[in-house]
Amino acid sequence: MKTANAIEVRGLSVSVADHEIVRDVSFSLLRGQWLGMVGPNGAGKSTIMRAVAGLMAHTGEVLLEGHPIDRMSSRELARLVAVVPQNPNVPEAMTVSEYVLIGRTPHLSYLGKEDSADRQQTTDTLQRMDLSAFNDREMGSLSGGERQRAVIARALNQGAPILLLDEPTSALDVGHQQEVLDMVDHLRREDGLAVISAMHDLSHAGQYPDQVMLLRSGRVMATGPAEDVLTADAILDHYGASVRIMAEPTGGVSVVPSRTARRTPVILHERPDGTVEALPPVKPPVRARHGEVRSLLIVNTGYGKGKSTAAFGMLMRAAARNWDVIVIQFIKSGTWKVGEEKIARALGVEWWSLGDGFTWDSKDLDETQAAAVEAWAAAKAAIESGKHDFVLLDELTYPISWGWIPEEEVLSTLRDRPPHVNVVVTGRDATDGLIDIADTATEMAKIKHAYDSGIPARRGIDF
Repeated sequence: MKTANAIEVRGLSVSVADHEIVRDVSFSLLRGQWLGMVGPNGAGKSTIMRAVAGLMAHTGEVLLEGHPIDRMSSRELARLVAVVPQNPNVPEAMTVSEYVLIGRTPHLSYLGKEDSADRQQTTDTLQRMDLSAFNDREMGSLSGGERQRAVIARALNQGAPILLLDEPTSALDVGHQQEVLDMVDHLRREDGLAVISAMHDLSHAGQYPDQVMLLRSGRVMATGPAEDVLTADAILDHYGASVRIMAEPTGGVSVVPSRTARRTPVILHERPDGTVEALPPVKPPVRARHGEVRSLLIVNTGYGKGKSTAAFGMLMRAAARNWDVIVIQFIKSGTWKVGEEKIARALGVEWWSLGDGFTWDSKDLDETQAAAVEAWAAAKAAIESGKHDFVLLDELTYPISWGWIPEEEVLSTLRDRPPHVNVVVTGRDATDGLIDIADTATEMAKIKHAYDSGIPARRGIDF
């Protein structure tokens, strides 16, 4: 009898605001196998994962354990798929054991509570993840590596045969990165989990997954073993980066950046028959010195510091040019009120702190969500009015990622904005759709941060 694939994807396409961001993606995965998805920002990695998890509308077919996801309830999906997002919403005051116990929710009746079997399952999961000593610790007290282990433990506690990891190591130092990936590799072999991970680090992608899928502009460029996909030529073509490829003694490859021969990525050109050809890179045209220049959409994202700070610098430039400027902050307010607000108001900048602070400070997430929805309503009205030359939407990506604000509505508002309205968006985990429509998208990378050494954020420096 033929074994059904744990995951089978056939002709998956995703469109947001009538713009296709993933096209005709197909692959299959057995239990115990690991697929690593790589590609430049905006390639479609996170979008594909959300579609496979049943969290995003799509065309084509997605089958889990042989069953189409469009015929499953959310509870049935949660019993098959566990998701570890890039930026999980973790209640800071909840204990580790309480948080991991949440993973049993899909197995409870609608009015039921956890029973002794659920609690025993949670105890076993904590032991396997070497978290028993942290049972009564609050989530907010954990280090980055400990917290990520707890997040993965919650996912494993669902008992689902499929594990989706969206950039699981992006906020960790190199030691904790290896610890998390080694743990996932052990668990998928021991439990027979089918694993899909979106990965930025090409060396990690070259050493852990069985198969690597290289994506670009929502299309699959190559799929296969790492040594066949992660070649120096392919990385130069699709990332514009010069690298050296080194074979690892235990199998797989490492990708080492080199400063020589860097160039612009090749251009993907779609033929009339729907196939794609790669064209050589061309020099960008020189902008005329005079004449009408259209407005820009700029996105500052990534896990490094400085996303908002850079945007505030642009704000000051715009104000100095006598532009009409407005700032709408989605989650920073109260104790996190930034120092730039005072001087910006003195310059006549309209500044709305509509957020309810960072969610980890929130006392009521429903009120925080309502504040974010109110902030988006104000932002949408400000953009569509055409009154402002420069609109800064600070930390907008958070409520989009959490599903509090409809991404399609955000994208259509930004795409259809009056031609003179410049918009800057900041925040971690910018979606593929947002990056795709941006004129400029910059990723801030954290190399080192004082917070990792226990030094808290400081007024006058961090905010």
